[in-house]
Amino acid sequence: MTDPLAPYRPTPADPFDLAKVGHLLRRGGFSASLSVRRRLVRQGVDAAMTWLNRAGNLADNHDVVVSFNDIERVRAYRVWLALHGEDPLRQRLSYFWHDHFATSNQKIKDPRAMARQMQTFDELGLGSFDELAAAMCKDPALLRWLDNDVNTDKSANENFARELFELFTLGRGHYTEQDIREAARCFTGWHVRQGRFKLNVRRHDRGPKTVFGETGTFDGDDVLRLTLPRAESAEFLADKWLRWFVLPEPEPAEVDALASVYIRNERRVLPTLTTLLRSRLFFSPRAFRSKVKSPADFVIGTVRLLGGRAAPTALARTMAGLGETWLEPPSVEGWHGERSWLSEASWLLRSNFVADLFAGRRGKFAPRPSTLFTGLRRPEQIAKAAVLHLLDGRAPASDVEQLATLCAEVGKDQRADAVLHATACLPDYHLA
Repeated sequence: MTDPLAPYRPTPADPFDLAKVGHLLRRGGFSASLSVRRRLVRQGVDAAMTWLNRAGNLADNHDVVVSFNDIERVRAYRVWLALHGEDPLRQRLSYFWHDHFATSNQKIKDPRAMARQMQTFDELGLGSFDELAAAMCKDPALLRWLDNDVNTDKSANENFARELFELFTLGRGHYTEQDIREAARCFTGWHVRQGRFKLNVRRHDRGPKTVFGETGTFDGDDVLRLTLPRAESAEFLADKWLRWFVLPEPEPAEVDALASVYIRNERRVLPTLTTLLRSRLFFSPRAFRSKVKSPADFVIGTVRLLGGRAAPTALARTMAGLGETWLEPPSVEGWHGERSWLSEASWLLRSNFVADLFAGRRGKFAPRPSTLFTGLRRPEQIAKAAVLHLLDGRAPASDVEQLATLCAEVGKDQRADAVLHATACLPDYHLA
């Protein structure tokens, strides 16, 4: 049986071209300018992987952001990191973990706690999942979000334990109600005091508990020790990573293959994802443009594709208007994604965003789009250049012809804005 995660090897028949590097940078980061993409094509797939996983500076401004105690400014900072951070894969993973351990400031009303949670994702998100899960079980924002602050030996609250199994580690069907009840007792007294984790010893149930058939005077750390090595946890995470990074409906054999990679790498995230993003499956026609761009991918990706700069606060508000308010997911299940991102209303809002971006109504966008077409005179040249910038040069000939016709019909001063706007409205541009 062919290994779906065997490394992709460029060949003359299947080269590492602009389309493939664009695919990699969309899924593994938030896209990049045409000049960056062209350079990485020349350097090869290994260089592109290295570019994605640059170390970058970890959160030099985190303490300042925490001190703001302003959720809008924290949100804008996260957008700024996605736009300008030197560590694209890390920022993509922090975005993934925010959706995975979905926590909303709407309930906890503590911007500092939300900022610290995102910092945890930045620091631990590419490392050991065991370490990340342990940190999240003591994360003040998540504990308050899932009501563990009221989980005591006198009245065990099952909410945190249930979501830990169902949404964070195992998935539905891989635990019993008894496991939840007993695990909830293990987490009693895991509270928050003055914005920090605090073990309330007087409220912790010290009696024997039975979780997954094992009995002891367990606490929350023991629950993780019993949960994370289970095969179901590896399969659950593998399925989520495949759906997030590769394609909406992975095959069972693909899930099993990635779960095996994860286990072989001792439940470490980076080597698991490196294998995935470097695989033949990832670069297959089946995966290409198989996912719908989220509002973040559409908004942040558009700015990055054009090598531009724009106001992070305005971009964050645009994303919210499109249905994705960072730091305020709709539920503990995060965002549903895919087709739920698109509707007649959101399509119009996406179109308006691009028009407003070039007109300076979303904060100053620089450089001007016209600089992308310096030296180009003929409408067909400008049309092909627009497709090159936004679609890696891949678009049906009929679409290019229509773009050229539009370009010929508008004034020379409006050509750049008009043709880029029209290109961004093509259906393929809304697919990741």
